[in-house]
Amino acid sequence: MLKQLMRCLPATAATAVLLSVAPALHAQGTGIVVGQITNLESGAPLDGVRIAVVATAGDTVGAAVTGADGRFRVTGVPAGRYTVVIRALGFDHRSVAGVSVDGTADLGTLPLLSASYLLNPVVVTASRSEESALDAPASVQTVTGEAVAERPATSIVGHLGGLAGVDVVTQGLTQSSVVARGFNDVSSGSLFELVDYRWAAIPSLRINTYNLLSVIGDDVDRIELVLGPGSALYGPNVDRGVMHILTRSPLEYQGTAVNFTAGLRGSQTGERATLTGRDLYQLSVRHAGLLNSRVGYKITGMIFQGDDWRTIDPAELVARDLAIAGGANPDTLRIGERDFATGRYAVDARVDVRTGMDGVLTVTGGLAHLNSSIELTPIGAAQGRNWTYTYAQARYRAGDFFAQAYVNHSNAGESFLLRDGNAIVDKSLLFVAQAQHGTSFGERLKVRFGGDLIRTVPRTEGTISGAFEDDDELLEVGGYAQAEVDVFRSVSVIATGRVDHHNRVRDLVFSPRAAIVVRPTEFHSLRLTYNRAFSQPSAQSLFLDLASSPSLGPFSAFGVRATGVPYETGFSFRRDCGGLCMYSPFAADPAQPLQLDVAPYWQDAVDQLDAVTQQITGVGLSPSVEALLRSVDPSGQVGTVVRKFDTALLAFGQPLNPETAVRDIAPLAPSITNTLEFGFKGFLPPRLFLSLDLYATRYENFIAPLAIETPNAFLNPDELNTFLRPTLEANGLSAAQAGQLIGTLATVPLGTVTPQEVNGAPTDLYVTVRNFGQVDLWGADVALGWPITSAFQVSATYSYVSRNFFRDVDDIADVALNAPRHKGSLAVRYEAPRKRFAAEARGRYINGFDVRSGVYVGTIEPYTLVDLNVNYVVPFVAGMEVTASASNVFDKRHREIIGAPEIGRMIYFSVGQQF
Repeated sequence: MLKQLMRCLPATAATAVLLSVAPALHAQGTGIVVGQITNLESGAPLDGVRIAVVATAGDTVGAAVTGADGRFRVTGVPAGRYTVVIRALGFDHRSVAGVSVDGTADLGTLPLLSASYLLNPVVVTASRSEESALDAPASVQTVTGEAVAERPATSIVGHLGGLAGVDVVTQGLTQSSVVARGFNDVSSGSLFELVDYRWAAIPSLRINTYNLLSVIGDDVDRIELVLGPGSALYGPNVDRGVMHILTRSPLEYQGTAVNFTAGLRGSQTGERATLTGRDLYQLSVRHAGLLNSRVGYKITGMIFQGDDWRTIDPAELVARDLAIAGGANPDTLRIGERDFATGRYAVDARVDVRTGMDGVLTVTGGLAHLNSSIELTPIGAAQGRNWTYTYAQARYRAGDFFAQAYVNHSNAGESFLLRDGNAIVDKSLLFVAQAQHGTSFGERLKVRFGGDLIRTVPRTEGTISGAFEDDDELLEVGGYAQAEVDVFRSVSVIATGRVDHHNRVRDLVFSPRAAIVVRPTEFHSLRLTYNRAFSQPSAQSLFLDLASSPSLGPFSAFGVRATGVPYETGFSFRRDCGGLCMYSPFAADPAQPLQLDVAPYWQDAVDQLDAVTQQITGVGLSPSVEALLRSVDPSGQVGTVVRKFDTALLAFGQPLNPETAVRDIAPLAPSITNTLEFGFKGFLPPRLFLSLDLYATRYENFIAPLAIETPNAFLNPDELNTFLRPTLEANGLSAAQAGQLIGTLATVPLGTVTPQEVNGAPTDLYVTVRNFGQVDLWGADVALGWPITSAFQVSATYSYVSRNFFRDVDDIADVALNAPRHKGSLAVRYEAPRKRFAAEARGRYINGFDVRSGVYVGTIEPYTLVDLNVNYVVPFVAGMEVTASASNVFDKRHREIIGAPEIGRMIYFSVGQQF
C-alpha cells in the first residue's frame, strides 16, 4: 500500500499546484476583510498597523490601518482569493494566504512578533509557565515555526544543529540522537523530549526515537530548548536539558497547508545517485478550521519513503556465519539482514475549546508508524519493522492553573536485533497525570506549585523482562513548589524545591533549584543559577532478563544473559569457597559453588580446544595430539586466572586480578547532576546580540552502560606454558605449533564467577549495570547575532567543554561524553524585502571525540560541513513557496557516531502551498 501511495505523490503534488494556479472566479459585487492585530507577547492591540489585500498578480486591491483597538476593516474588495499582508514598525511582517472573499471575511485575531522576539521570546519550558526568555531562570533557546517551515528536514530535530550547546548526531535519513552539553549515546533518552507538554519518549525503553514523532514542520509553532538540569519542575530523568516542541493551535492558525519534498542522497560505493530511485519523498498536510468562535480543530498527516545510507556491522557477519555453521537456514536467518529502504507515516488530530475568558481545553491524539528503519542500541543495531507509537492527551489551562493527563503506547511490531536475530517485543504503556497552579501575593511574590504521577507499564511478553514480566511496573510520584520574589524592580530571586518517590528505589530524592535574575535594562539579563537534578533507574536497569547478543562461538556451554539489578538486594558474589566461588557447566552439578580452580576440568578443556580447532581449520585435533593432551594432568601445577568477555570485540580480554575485577553491585540509586551556571543575554553596540552561558557540573552515581560483570575462569597461560611446552616439543611439535596450541587452550573458558542472586543459570555470563563514579567538568556556550542590515544577518555559535573522556572511573569503566570538546557554527542569511526571497549558508565544525556506547567503541574524526538553503515565494501563485536545500554541500563523507553509516551530501526540493 505504501508503494502505491508513493506512486501517487507526483500526481498529488501536481494537483495541488494546478488547484493553486486556477484563476479566481470573481463574482459580481465587492467584499470586506476584517480582523484585529495584537502583540503576541502582551496580547495588547496594536495601533497604526498597515493591512494590504494583495491579488495573485501582486496588485493591492485594498488597504487599511488599525485603530487604537487593533481592529481593521478593508472594504471594496472584489470577490476572489487573496493574500493579506500585515506590516508594522518594530514588528515582524506577517502574511495570510488563501483568504477567500465573498461577502465578509473575518480573519479573527492575528498576533505579531516584535522585532526583539528572537532576543526575548515568550517561553513556557523553563518554568512550566509563560515568561519572557530574559526573565527565565535557565538558558533557553528558541527555533521559530517560520524557521522550521522554510527549511526541509527529514527529522524535526534537524533544525537544532546550529544551536549552542546542542549535539545533534545524524544516524541515517530520519534517525538522530540529540543531547544538550554531551553525554550522548547511540540510543539516548537523556534529553527530556516534550511535545505540547507531553513526554514523548518510548515508554519503558526510555529512549527518544524522533522518527516516531507525529509532528510535521508546517504545524510547529516553535521549539524551545533548555540547557542544563530541570528536575526541580519536571521531576525524574530531567538532568540533561529539555526540548519542547509546541504546535500551532487551531484557534489561532486556520487554513490548509500542503508540502511535498523530494530528496537526492549522495551515492555510496557501488550505487548511482538518481531521483528516479527511492532516495527520498515526503508529503505532509495540515488542515485547521473553526467550528465556531470557541471551538477549533486540526488534522495533520505525513508520509515518507527513502533509501537510507548504508553500512555493515562486521559483528553481524561473524554472528551470521557462526549461526549458519551451526545449522541455521540462511534463507530464514534474520541475523545481519538489514533493510535499507526506510519509510514511515503519521497522523495527528486536535480539538481546542475555549471555556470562559481565558480557559482552553485541548484534546489531542496521534499515531506514528515506522515501516522500516535501522536503529542503533547499546547491544547492537536493531531492524525496526512496523513499529507503531500512539498517544492520547487531554489538557486544560485557565490563568495560572494547568492540568493534563495522557497515555503513550509503543508497539515494536516485527522488529528484531541484527546481531542475534532475537525479536524486540515492546508493547509498553506510559500513564501521566500532572497539575500545576500559581498565585500572586501582591506585586512582588509569585508562588507556583504542582505534582506529577508517572506510571510505566513494560509489556514485553517475556522477551525483555523475562521472569519479571508480571512484576516490573514503575510508579513515580512527586511534588514541587516555587517562589519568585522581585527583590528590586530589576532583581528577581527564584527558589524551587521538589521531592520524588520511586516504588523501586529506597530513598526519596530532593531536587532544589535557586536562581537570581538581574535585568539592568529592558534588553539585558544576567542570571546565576544552581540546579540539582536526578535520573532514576529505568525498567530495563531493574528488570532486564533476556538472552543477549554476544556469541561465544564454540563455547556453547556458556550462555550470555542480560539482567537488571535486583532492586532490594543488588548482586553479591560468594567468597566462601576458599576465596571467590565459581560455577562450571562441566561439573556434576553446575549449580554447585566451587573453588576458583579449573584444573579438574582439564579433559573438558581438551574437548573445547578440539571444537575451536575444528572451527579454525575445518578439522579437529590430530589423534596423536589429542591423546597426548589427555594423558597429562595439570592439577597442582597450573593455576587459574579470570578474564571478562568484551562485547565490542566479541572475544575474551586480558587476565584480571580477581579481587578488583569482581565487585558486588549495590541496589541501584538515582544518578545525580549538580550544576552552577552564569548566563548573560542582551544587545551590545552596534546591534550585536550576545548570549553567554558558563557552567560547572558534577555528575555522580552514573548508571553504567550494559557490561559483562561476571568473569570467566581459565587456565593460567604462563603456568600452562611452563607445564605443557616441554611435553609438546618432546613429542614432535615445533615451537610455533606448541605456542599456538597453548595460546588457544588458555582462552578456553571453564567456569564463571557469578553472583548468587542471578535469575538464570549460574554458569552464564551476565551483562548488567551498576552505579559508579563522580566526574567534574565545566563548559561555555556562546551565541552571537548581528543584523548587519535589514536584509543581511550573521549569526555564530561556539561551545566548549573542559573534558569529554574520563578514563577508568572507579576502576570500573571509561566514561565518554560521546560528544566533542569544541564545536561551532557560522551562518549568513539574506532576506529580500517583502520576504519574497531568502537564502542562507551555514557552516558547522565538530571536533573529533572518543565514543564508548555499549558495543560501539571507537573515535570520530573531526569534520566541517556546509549547508545551503534558498526559499522563494512564488509571486503569481498565492500561498506557494518553493525551497531548494543542500546539507553537506561538499559531500564530506563522515560518521557522526560509531555504528552509524557515513553521511554524505543530501539535496532537497520542496514545494509548499497554503490555501
